[in-house]
Amino acid sequence: MFLCAVAGAVSLPAASPSYTSEARSALPGYSTTPHALNPGIERLRAGTWWEANRKIRPELAQVGDLMFLLPLADKKLEPSSDAIGRVQRLRDALRSHMKRVPAGWSRLVAQVRAERAKAGDTSAVLLADSLVNEVRYRDGTDGSYYAPARFFAEGGVCKDFAVAKYLLLRDAGFDIARLRLVSLAPRYNNTPDDWHVILVVQIDGASEPLALDSPSAPTAKRADDTANEAGSSALLGAVLSGRAPAAAVLRAPAGPLAAPLGQSGQARRPLATVFNEEGSRSFERAAPGALRRASAAGRSASAMYVDEMGDPWKVDRTGTFPKWRVATEQTRQTSAIGS
Repeated sequence: MFLCAVAGAVSLPAASPSYTSEARSALPGYSTTPHALNPGIERLRAGTWWEANRKIRPELAQVGDLMFLLPLADKKLEPSSDAIGRVQRLRDALRSHMKRVPAGWSRLVAQVRAERAKAGDTSAVLLADSLVNEVRYRDGTDGSYYAPARFFAEGGVCKDFAVAKYLLLRDAGFDIARLRLVSLAPRYNNTPDDWHVILVVQIDGASEPLALDSPSAPTAKRADDTANEAGSSALLGAVLSGRAPAAAVLRAPAGPLAAPLGQSGQARRPLATVFNEEGSRSFERAAPGALRRASAAGRSASAMYVDEMGDPWKVDRTGTFPKWRVATEQTRQTSAIGS
Protein backbone atom coordinates (compact mmCIF):
# COMPACT_ATOMS: atom_id res chain seq x y z
CA MET A 1 0.00 0.00 0.00
CA PHE A 2 1.30 3.44 -0.86
CA LEU A 3 1.68 5.89 1.99
CA CYS A 4 -0.58 8.47 0.36
CA ALA A 5 -3.46 6.03 0.82
CA VAL A 6 -2.55 5.49 4.46
CA ALA A 7 -2.31 9.23 5.09
CA GLY A 8 -5.73 9.82 3.62
CA ALA A 9 -7.35 7.23 5.87
CA VAL A 10 -6.51 8.94 9.16
CA SER A 11 -8.04 12.13 10.57
CA LEU A 12 -5.61 14.19 12.64
CA PRO A 13 -5.79 17.56 14.39
CA ALA A 14 -4.51 20.36 12.18
CA ALA A 15 -0.98 21.58 12.78
CA SER A 16 -0.32 25.24 13.42
CA PRO A 17 -0.04 26.48 10.73
CA SER A 18 -1.53 23.73 8.58
CA TYR A 19 0.76 21.75 6.32
CA THR A 20 -0.62 22.20 2.82
CA SER A 21 0.85 22.11 -0.65
CA GLU A 22 0.55 25.90 -0.72
CA ALA A 23 2.47 26.18 2.55
CA ARG A 24 5.19 23.88 1.27
CA SER A 25 5.60 25.77 -1.99
CA ALA A 26 5.88 29.02 -0.03
CA LEU A 27 8.91 27.78 1.90
CA PRO A 28 12.16 29.50 0.92
CA GLY A 29 13.90 27.30 -1.61
CA TYR A 30 11.11 24.72 -1.71
CA SER A 31 10.76 23.33 -5.18
CA THR A 32 10.43 20.02 -6.89
CA THR A 33 12.19 21.25 -10.02
CA PRO A 34 15.33 19.37 -11.09
CA HIS A 35 17.37 22.56 -10.69
CA ALA A 36 16.49 22.83 -6.98
CA LEU A 37 17.06 19.14 -6.32
CA ASN A 38 20.29 18.74 -8.28
CA PRO A 39 22.77 19.67 -5.50
CA GLY A 40 21.27 17.12 -3.12
CA ILE A 41 21.04 14.44 -5.79
CA GLU A 42 24.67 14.98 -6.74
CA ARG A 43 25.68 14.64 -3.07
CA LEU A 44 23.98 11.26 -2.98
CA ARG A 45 25.46 10.09 -6.27
CA ALA A 46 28.96 10.96 -5.10
CA GLY A 47 28.42 9.87 -1.51
CA THR A 48 29.02 6.76 0.54
CA TRP A 49 26.17 4.29 0.96
CA TRP A 50 26.38 1.88 3.88
CA GLU A 51 25.24 -1.69 3.42
CA ALA A 52 23.74 -3.53 6.39
CA ASN A 53 20.96 -6.07 6.76
CA ARG A 54 20.48 -6.27 2.98
CA LYS A 55 19.83 -2.54 2.60
CA ILE A 56 21.97 0.34 1.39
CA ARG A 57 21.52 3.78 2.94
CA PRO A 58 23.19 7.19 2.43
CA GLU A 59 24.76 9.17 5.24
CA LEU A 60 22.59 11.74 7.01
CA ALA A 61 24.79 14.72 6.08
CA GLN A 62 24.79 13.69 2.41
CA VAL A 63 21.00 13.81 2.34
CA GLY A 64 21.03 17.21 4.07
CA ASP A 65 18.26 19.62 3.09
CA LEU A 66 17.05 17.17 0.44
CA MET A 67 14.84 15.71 3.16
CA PHE A 68 12.88 18.99 3.12
CA LEU A 69 12.96 19.63 -0.64
CA LEU A 70 11.47 16.26 -1.53
CA PRO A 71 7.79 15.74 -0.70
CA LEU A 72 6.71 13.13 1.80
CA ALA A 73 4.54 10.22 0.64
CA ASP A 74 5.90 10.20 -2.91
CA LYS A 75 3.64 8.11 -5.14
CA LYS A 76 6.67 6.84 -7.09
CA LEU A 77 8.29 5.22 -4.06
CA GLU A 78 6.46 2.62 -2.00
CA PRO A 79 7.39 3.03 1.68
CA SER A 80 8.67 0.20 3.82
CA SER A 81 6.51 -1.32 6.52
CA ASP A 82 8.92 0.20 9.05
CA ALA A 83 8.29 3.69 7.65
CA ILE A 84 4.51 3.22 7.72
CA GLY A 85 4.75 1.95 11.29
CA ARG A 86 6.77 4.96 12.43
CA VAL A 87 4.26 7.41 10.97
CA GLN A 88 1.40 5.55 12.62
CA ARG A 89 3.12 5.51 16.02
CA LEU A 90 3.75 9.25 15.74
CA ARG A 91 0.07 9.81 14.95
CA ASP A 92 -0.89 7.70 17.95
CA ALA A 93 1.35 9.85 20.16
CA LEU A 94 -0.21 12.99 18.69
CA ARG A 95 -3.72 11.73 19.47
CA SER A 96 -2.71 10.96 23.05
CA HIS A 97 -1.09 14.38 23.33
CA MET A 98 -4.26 16.13 22.18
CA LYS A 99 -6.15 14.43 25.01
CA ARG A 100 -3.63 14.92 27.82
CA VAL A 101 -0.52 17.04 28.28
CA PRO A 102 1.94 17.21 31.19
CA ALA A 103 1.09 19.64 33.98
CA GLY A 104 2.81 22.89 33.08
CA TRP A 105 3.13 22.06 29.36
CA SER A 106 1.47 25.34 28.43
CA ARG A 107 4.29 27.17 30.26
CA LEU A 108 6.87 25.44 28.08
CA VAL A 109 4.95 26.29 24.93
CA ALA A 110 4.52 29.92 25.97
CA GLN A 111 8.21 30.35 26.79
CA VAL A 112 9.34 28.76 23.52
CA ARG A 113 6.93 31.08 21.67
CA ALA A 114 8.28 34.08 23.59
CA GLU A 115 11.88 33.11 22.85
CA ARG A 116 11.05 32.80 19.17
CA ALA A 117 9.45 36.26 19.11
CA LYS A 118 12.39 37.78 20.98
CA ALA A 119 15.42 36.04 19.48
CA GLY A 120 14.29 34.03 16.45
CA ASP A 121 13.83 30.43 15.40
CA THR A 122 17.28 29.14 16.34
CA SER A 123 17.07 30.36 19.94
CA ALA A 124 13.57 28.91 20.29
CA VAL A 125 14.69 25.54 18.94
CA LEU A 126 17.69 25.44 21.30
CA LEU A 127 15.40 26.21 24.23
CA ALA A 128 12.92 23.48 23.25
CA ASP A 129 15.79 21.03 22.80
CA SER A 130 17.21 21.83 26.24
CA LEU A 131 13.84 21.58 27.97
CA VAL A 132 13.13 18.11 26.62
CA ASN A 133 16.69 16.95 27.33
CA GLU A 134 15.89 17.42 31.04
CA VAL A 135 13.84 14.22 30.92
CA ARG A 136 15.73 11.09 31.92
CA TYR A 137 16.79 8.44 29.46
CA ARG A 138 15.14 5.15 30.41
CA ASP A 139 15.68 2.05 28.31
CA GLY A 140 13.28 -0.84 28.04
CA THR A 141 10.27 1.03 26.67
CA ASP A 142 7.48 -0.83 24.88
CA GLY A 143 8.26 0.34 21.33
CA SER A 144 5.43 2.86 21.08
CA TYR A 145 6.11 6.57 20.71
CA TYR A 146 5.40 8.16 24.08
CA ALA A 147 3.32 11.32 24.20
CA PRO A 148 4.92 13.99 26.44
CA ALA A 149 2.55 13.27 29.35
CA ARG A 150 3.86 9.71 29.63
CA PHE A 151 7.43 10.60 28.65
CA PHE A 152 7.74 13.35 31.28
CA ALA A 153 6.41 10.95 33.93
CA GLU A 154 8.39 7.83 33.05
CA GLY A 155 11.36 8.84 30.90
CA GLY A 156 12.10 7.20 27.57
CA VAL A 157 14.56 6.60 24.75
CA CYS A 158 15.70 8.57 21.70
CA LYS A 159 12.40 8.27 19.82
CA ASP A 160 10.50 9.70 22.79
CA PHE A 161 12.89 12.66 23.09
CA ALA A 162 12.47 13.36 19.37
CA VAL A 163 8.67 13.14 19.51
CA ALA A 164 8.48 15.48 22.54
CA LYS A 165 10.64 18.06 20.75
CA TYR A 166 8.51 17.73 17.62
CA LEU A 167 5.29 18.28 19.58
CA LEU A 168 6.70 21.15 21.64
CA LEU A 169 7.81 23.02 18.52
CA ARG A 170 4.54 22.14 16.78
CA ASP A 171 2.51 23.52 19.68
CA ALA A 172 4.72 26.62 19.77
CA GLY A 173 3.73 27.45 16.20
CA PHE A 174 6.49 25.92 14.07
CA ASP A 175 5.25 24.71 10.69
CA ILE A 176 5.55 20.93 10.55
CA ALA A 177 6.84 21.32 6.99
CA ARG A 178 10.08 22.38 8.70
CA LEU A 179 10.19 19.39 11.06
CA ARG A 180 11.47 15.92 10.19
CA LEU A 181 11.89 12.97 12.49
CA VAL A 182 14.83 10.98 11.20
CA SER A 183 15.37 7.24 11.56
CA LEU A 184 19.08 6.35 11.50
CA ALA A 185 20.18 2.77 10.84
CA PRO A 186 23.16 0.70 12.03
CA ARG A 187 26.31 0.88 9.91
CA TYR A 188 26.99 -2.85 10.04
CA ASN A 189 25.20 -6.14 10.56
CA ASN A 190 25.03 -7.42 14.14
CA THR A 191 26.79 -4.52 15.89
CA PRO A 192 25.94 -2.42 18.96
CA ASP A 193 25.51 0.54 16.59
CA ASP A 194 21.74 0.58 17.10
CA TRP A 195 18.83 2.33 15.42
CA HIS A 196 18.48 5.95 16.50
CA VAL A 197 15.81 8.65 16.05
CA ILE A 198 16.44 12.41 16.13
CA LEU A 199 14.57 15.55 15.13
CA VAL A 200 15.86 17.77 12.31
CA VAL A 201 14.59 21.35 11.96
CA GLN A 202 14.86 23.65 8.97
CA ILE A 203 15.70 27.20 10.09
CA ASP A 204 15.13 30.31 7.98
CA GLY A 205 18.39 31.73 6.66
CA ALA A 206 20.54 28.86 7.99
CA SER A 207 23.03 27.21 5.65
CA GLU A 208 21.83 23.77 6.73
CA PRO A 209 19.18 22.26 9.02
CA LEU A 210 19.68 21.78 12.77
CA ALA A 211 19.93 18.25 14.16
CA LEU A 212 18.53 17.86 17.69
CA ASP A 213 20.01 14.84 19.44
CA SER A 214 19.07 13.34 22.80
CA PRO A 215 21.03 12.40 25.92
CA SER A 216 22.47 8.92 25.99
CA ALA A 217 21.94 6.51 28.86
CA PRO A 218 25.20 7.27 30.78
CA THR A 219 24.80 11.06 30.65
CA ALA A 220 21.07 11.39 31.11
CA LYS A 221 20.93 10.71 34.86
CA ARG A 222 20.83 13.91 36.93
CA ALA A 223 22.84 14.18 40.16
CA ASP A 224 20.05 16.13 41.87
CA ASP A 225 17.39 13.48 41.22
CA THR A 226 18.53 10.37 43.04
CA ALA A 227 15.18 10.11 44.78
CA ASN A 228 13.28 9.73 41.53
CA GLU A 229 14.74 7.45 38.91
CA ALA A 230 12.24 8.17 36.14
CA GLY A 231 10.66 11.15 34.46
CA SER A 232 11.53 14.82 34.52
CA SER A 233 14.55 16.25 36.32
CA ALA A 234 14.11 18.50 39.35
CA LEU A 235 14.99 21.49 37.17
CA LEU A 236 12.36 20.66 34.56
CA GLY A 237 9.86 20.12 37.36
CA ALA A 238 10.62 23.63 38.63
CA VAL A 239 10.11 25.07 35.14
CA LEU A 240 6.83 23.20 34.69
CA SER A 241 5.54 24.49 38.03
CA GLY A 242 6.62 28.07 37.35
CA ARG A 243 9.33 28.10 40.04
CA ALA A 244 12.19 28.51 37.54
CA PRO A 245 12.48 30.23 34.16
CA ALA A 246 12.75 28.01 31.10
CA ALA A 247 16.10 29.58 30.20
CA ALA A 248 17.66 27.89 33.24
CA VAL A 249 17.85 24.63 31.29
CA LEU A 250 20.30 26.19 28.83
CA ARG A 251 22.91 26.19 31.61
CA ALA A 252 22.10 22.67 32.81
CA PRO A 253 24.53 19.75 32.23
CA ALA A 254 22.40 18.27 29.44
CA GLY A 255 21.63 21.62 27.81
CA PRO A 256 21.00 21.81 24.08
CA LEU A 257 22.34 18.93 21.99
CA ALA A 258 21.77 20.71 18.68
CA ALA A 259 24.23 21.24 15.84
CA PRO A 260 24.15 21.98 12.11
CA LEU A 261 23.45 18.71 10.33
CA GLY A 262 26.95 18.35 8.88
CA GLN A 263 28.54 18.92 12.31
CA SER A 264 26.18 16.70 14.25
CA GLY A 265 27.48 13.61 15.99
CA GLN A 266 25.07 11.65 13.79
CA ALA A 267 26.22 13.16 10.47
CA ARG A 268 27.92 9.94 9.31
CA ARG A 269 25.10 7.62 10.31
CA PRO A 270 23.12 5.86 7.54
CA LEU A 271 19.71 7.45 7.00
CA ALA A 272 16.76 5.10 6.50
CA THR A 273 13.61 7.24 6.67
CA VAL A 274 12.46 10.79 7.35
CA PHE A 275 8.90 11.38 8.49
CA ASN A 276 6.38 13.52 10.29
CA GLU A 277 2.65 13.15 10.90
CA GLU A 278 1.94 13.73 7.19
CA GLY A 279 3.94 10.78 5.89
CA SER A 280 7.43 9.48 5.26
CA ARG A 281 10.22 9.41 2.71
CA SER A 282 12.55 6.44 2.51
CA PHE A 283 16.16 6.82 1.40
CA GLU A 284 17.11 3.16 1.71
CA ARG A 285 17.24 0.65 -1.13
CA ALA A 286 17.65 -3.10 -1.34
CA ALA A 287 21.31 -4.04 -1.56
CA PRO A 288 22.50 -5.65 -4.82
CA GLY A 289 23.45 -8.81 -2.97
CA ALA A 290 19.93 -9.14 -1.59
CA LEU A 291 18.53 -9.05 -5.11
CA ARG A 292 20.98 -11.71 -6.28
CA ARG A 293 20.16 -13.97 -3.34
CA ALA A 294 16.43 -13.61 -3.95
CA SER A 295 16.89 -14.41 -7.63
CA ALA A 296 19.03 -17.46 -6.85
CA ALA A 297 16.35 -18.73 -4.48
CA GLY A 298 13.76 -18.54 -7.25
CA ARG A 299 11.92 -15.54 -5.80
CA SER A 300 11.00 -12.56 -7.92
CA ALA A 301 13.52 -9.75 -7.51
CA SER A 302 13.29 -6.56 -9.52
CA ALA A 303 16.61 -4.94 -10.37
CA MET A 304 14.88 -1.73 -11.45
CA TYR A 305 14.94 1.28 -9.13
CA VAL A 306 13.70 4.84 -9.21
CA ASP A 307 16.05 7.48 -7.84
CA GLU A 308 15.01 10.73 -6.16
CA MET A 309 14.75 12.45 -9.55
CA GLY A 310 12.29 9.83 -10.76
CA ASP A 311 14.84 8.33 -13.16
CA PRO A 312 14.90 4.53 -13.50
CA TRP A 313 18.18 2.69 -13.07
CA LYS A 314 19.33 -0.90 -12.73
CA VAL A 315 21.83 -3.00 -10.86
CA ASP A 316 24.24 -4.57 -13.31
CA ARG A 317 25.40 -8.18 -13.15
CA THR A 318 28.48 -7.35 -11.06
CA GLY A 319 26.25 -5.95 -8.33
CA THR A 320 27.43 -2.36 -8.66
CA PHE A 321 25.25 0.68 -9.11
CA PRO A 322 25.71 2.63 -12.35
CA LYS A 323 24.62 5.92 -10.74
CA TRP A 324 25.23 5.43 -7.03
CA ARG A 325 28.45 4.37 -5.33
CA VAL A 326 28.13 1.60 -2.75
CA ALA A 327 30.64 1.75 0.10
CA THR A 328 33.40 -0.83 -0.20
CA GLU A 329 34.67 -2.60 2.90
CA GLN A 330 37.70 -0.31 2.95
CA THR A 331 35.52 2.79 2.69
CA ARG A 332 33.32 1.60 5.54
CA GLN A 333 36.32 0.97 7.79
CA THR A 334 37.75 4.41 7.01
CA SER A 335 34.40 6.08 7.68
CA ALA A 336 34.00 4.24 10.97
CA ILE A 337 37.43 5.41 12.13
CA GLY A 338 36.68 9.00 11.16
CA SER A 339 33.21 9.11 12.70
